[in-house]
Amino acid sequence: MTFIERFMVGCTLLLSLAIAPLSVMSMPYTNSGPALAIIPPWADREATLMKSGLTEIGPLRAPFGVLVQPNPSIDLATLRENGIWTLLDGSLIAAICGVENV
Repeated sequence: MTFIERFMVGCTLLLSLAIAPLSVMSMPYTNSGPALAIIPPWADREATLMKSGLTEIGPLRAPFGVLVQPNPSIDLATLRENGIWTLLDGSLIAAICGVENV
């Protein structure tokens, strides 16, 4: 394999790793069911969730994410103003993690 071929394979792998999270982040929240709120780790989670009108439902927390039950009339622009980076559809996250809805 020549240097150019190895370089092209490496670039392809890097692009594919970058596109997967971006495609998940671009999926709109469907305003139904649980969601994953992405909050910066330096923010006060409880205060940010309370200010945004979100109820935490997850037993565990990740460094950036919290499972929440949003109000169906939630405004995503208001969430961003309150410090939440994005709101991801819970069923999409469950499907990525291999959980089947019954």
